[in-house]
Amino acid sequence: MGPTGKFLKGMIPYRSQTITVGSLLLGGDHPVRIQSMTSTDTNDVTASADQCIRMIEAGAELVRLTTQGNREVSNLEKIREGLHKAGYRVPLVADIHFKPGLALEAARVCDKIRINPGNYLKGGSVDLLLPQLLLKCRKEGTAIRIGVNHGSLDESILTRYGDTPEGMVESAMIFLRICKAESFHEVVVSMKSSNPRVMVQSVRLLAHRMSKENMAYPLHLGVTEAGDGPEGRIKSVVGIAPLLLEAMGDTIRVSLTEPPEMELPVASQIVALFPKPDALPYHPFKGLAWDPFSFSRRISLPVSGVGKGSRIKIISPAPPDQAIDLKPAYLTDLTIPYEAWEKEPQELVAGHKILLMEKGSHSIQEIKSRLNWFCSVNKKAAILFKSSSETEDPERFQLQLAGELGSLLVDGVLDAVWVENPYMTPAMINETVLNILQAAGARITKTEYIACPSCGRTHFDILTRLKEIRGATSHLTTLKIGVMGCIVNGPGEMADADYGYVGAGPGRVSIYKGREARLRNIPEKEALEALIKLVKSEGDWIDP
Repeated sequence: MGPTGKFLKGMIPYRSQTITVGSLLLGGDHPVRIQSMTSTDTNDVTASADQCIRMIEAGAELVRLTTQGNREVSNLEKIREGLHKAGYRVPLVADIHFKPGLALEAARVCDKIRINPGNYLKGGSVDLLLPQLLLKCRKEGTAIRIGVNHGSLDESILTRYGDTPEGMVESAMIFLRICKAESFHEVVVSMKSSNPRVMVQSVRLLAHRMSKENMAYPLHLGVTEAGDGPEGRIKSVVGIAPLLLEAMGDTIRVSLTEPPEMELPVASQIVALFPKPDALPYHPFKGLAWDPFSFSRRISLPVSGVGKGSRIKIISPAPPDQAIDLKPAYLTDLTIPYEAWEKEPQELVAGHKILLMEKGSHSIQEIKSRLNWFCSVNKKAAILFKSSSETEDPERFQLQLAGELGSLLVDGVLDAVWVENPYMTPAMINETVLNILQAAGARITKTEYIACPSCGRTHFDILTRLKEIRGATSHLTTLKIGVMGCIVNGPGEMADADYGYVGAGPGRVSIYKGREARLRNIPEKEALEALIKLVKSEGDWIDP
């Protein structure tokens, strides 16, 4: 099937075509599919098949396995045969890195191949293996995911565009243009980053560019290396929900540093909480008071400590601590509801007050449309967003608030946040809001960990190591620390990290400062101490 994406009444910028992955229909008007990746060694056929089954029974509609060499290709075939015999027909995806030629072999035994453009670009031109791969995949009925990672772009892209959303998009477009020219349509494309804001900007820009070139390939969404616990879940939804709410995204993966079957219920909730709309009250790419492809914080006038580009304030009834800036009673004479402002638009400017935008019964798309109108005609007044929720389930509360609030934060329009929920303690609400602000890059209050979910390439217990590293460094509230299973994605996907702890082989770890490996292949038992010593030598350590 050829490209069919088009604008819908000028309000939906991107509608993907339908493709087939095995027996699964993906894209178009089909449901958003959820997927995950095994953390087992692909050569351990029994363990991998068992984990696949747990993932499938938890809701996975696609399952990806790392495929480093011919041995893994052979065992992937055995895993697939075993699953089919057991009655499981979920499509399997081979994850290929560093060895583009291996994709030709894997295309024979799997339903989809994931490739990284950085492995096919040679000084700005595409390796001859890509046309061969398209021919092979057409023959075998195998789909392809073109997976671009922020931080692992080809040198030719970095030289021209830098490590930017524009560079990520151009890296993908080089490949997509070839797919279009060859009339190969069974393609999915992803823009992955551990920074949710970068991921959102990249996917928006990709959808915009594809629409301009009459392409409509389905979009795979995910924040890579999100970490674990509430922080990992919140970070994922801050990246995924804004795009689903703008009608982009056909399959999602929540990358948690936890057993992969734990990812699927979270992904299911995200898809249920943020259904893709049929139309939007604003155009996400045009006529906006902000740039959807490049972040810039809106600078408003100061009102009693709120605005003027200062850190986003939290309104809370709780006793003062680092999370609380203002109490609700303090705002009585400082705010004007949006409805009142519509009737008397000059009062807000003349009185130097704060616009109060309440979620109420409005959809987040309606809220964003209102904010766009307000920001386009009033460039100075501070904006306070208030969300009143009666959700009783803590995880559902966190995910819903993260998606809605994240959709506003990624475009830099808010100055303060006020959240109420009678079933949550003020401390729980404040912790959730802080995690959301941190995920959106809007307010940093704790050490951030960029941690991979692990896969068959990982040679150490990453969950245990992450716990140990967090225990030793969580007081370093201004740092980002990457904890990565291997060098395949590690240095690239922790592109924003200040320091990195990266698996280098069985029992071996490399320690990074930024993207530079300062210590290579040291014994794992010495690695945590070496990381701390490096942080101290760089002047970034403070005592707990």
